[in-house]
Amino acid sequence: MTQARRAAWKALVALEKGDAARLVLDRRRLTPADRDFALELARGTERLHLFLDFALRATVCERLPADPHLRCALRLGAYQILLLGGVPDYAAVHETVSLVRDRRSFLNGALRNLARAVLTRPADPTLPRVELPLDAARTLLLSRGSLPDPETDPGGFVAARYGLPRFLVQGWFESFGSDVMAAAAASCRTPAVVLRPTLHAGGGAPQLAAELRAEGVETVPAARPDLLRWSGGASPFAGRSFAAGAFVVQDATAYEAAFAVGAVPGEAVLDACAAPGTKATLLAEHVGTTGAVYAYDADRRRRRLITGNAQRLRLDGVLRVCEAIDDVPAGVDRVLVDAPCSNTGVLARRVEVRRKLTPETAAVMATTQAELLRDALERVRVGGTVVYATCSIERVENQGVVAELVGDGVTLLREHTTLPRGDRDGGYHAVLQRRR
Repeated sequence: MTQARRAAWKALVALEKGDAARLVLDRRRLTPADRDFALELARGTERLHLFLDFALRATVCERLPADPHLRCALRLGAYQILLLGGVPDYAAVHETVSLVRDRRSFLNGALRNLARAVLTRPADPTLPRVELPLDAARTLLLSRGSLPDPETDPGGFVAARYGLPRFLVQGWFESFGSDVMAAAAASCRTPAVVLRPTLHAGGGAPQLAAELRAEGVETVPAARPDLLRWSGGASPFAGRSFAAGAFVVQDATAYEAAFAVGAVPGEAVLDACAAPGTKATLLAEHVGTTGAVYAYDADRRRRRLITGNAQRLRLDGVLRVCEAIDDVPAGVDRVLVDAPCSNTGVLARRVEVRRKLTPETAAVMATTQAELLRDALERVRVGGTVVYATCSIERVENQGVVAELVGDGVTLLREHTTLPRGDRDGGYHAVLQRRR
């Protein structure tokens, strides 16, 4: 697994140095098993890098190394020791230390000391330390005072415990109160792979589950009974079902946003921010061969993803990818605007997002989102509806944008915010109707 660790480490260093906009692995020398392990290491370490930094400062070094190569190696080792099951501490330490050329003794000592701070028995309350549960069987001993008190400083506690920006957690407490803890916990877990059966699955989720089982793929019911969650076994993307277009990957929250469009056979529907096209394919199934879905995305390269999904699902006769937004006929029946956003509802899935968030991010995004929604309302026919959706749970991007457009001939029919939890992402959608 040395190659897997090296690939993960190099990807993390590139992101840390600002050489990459997102986490990308070099998979050229990796076997399938190494690739999967490298992805878990890289994504898990990046997803929880703020928590790992806190844990390292509270146990072995008050200041993290300035060198990004050493800093990323330290995080990578800490992730394996604290949060990745099945990796012996000695292997995590030895293999991680072998990645770096300089200051190996520092890295070796720091990781060994971190491993010693993990107990598999209840902590002694008489010691001048506090304990932080890592899982049902293990506890991390911290220096007293390093962990904010959950009673007097709940925002600080949640931010430290789940590796989230403090300003973000504070805003969540103001908006969602006691639900923040569960949302924060869900934001640092490995996200579920949820499968939506297509019309080619025939009998829906039960039929798809049976077909996948025959291919060695294990699934269980997801957050909605009409969706499945991949739970183990073979990869669902290597078998006949995927090639035949029997399913797409789509989280329940995203599915519900597309379903809220309410498209029916024969209608003309615009998906205004369509890439990669998963929602557009559901809309195409709903309008059928007598309708049309016009899919547009401002990113020319990502428009190719829409075409690929449409072809795999054999919907390219209904789902029409537009090279320009003005190629869409005027006065469509319905519009979906799945707007670019801060992605705070999908932090578990978009592991690099934590690096990009600032206290101003949501407000900046809201300006663009309002423009997109305003344009969508102008393109829908009078009496038609527009669904505005985001992968954010920030009120300024959601209720704030909608409130800016409601009135003057636009009515809000309903809206819904979903916080991340279990095997479901967070997000928001609102249904608006153009009255004149």
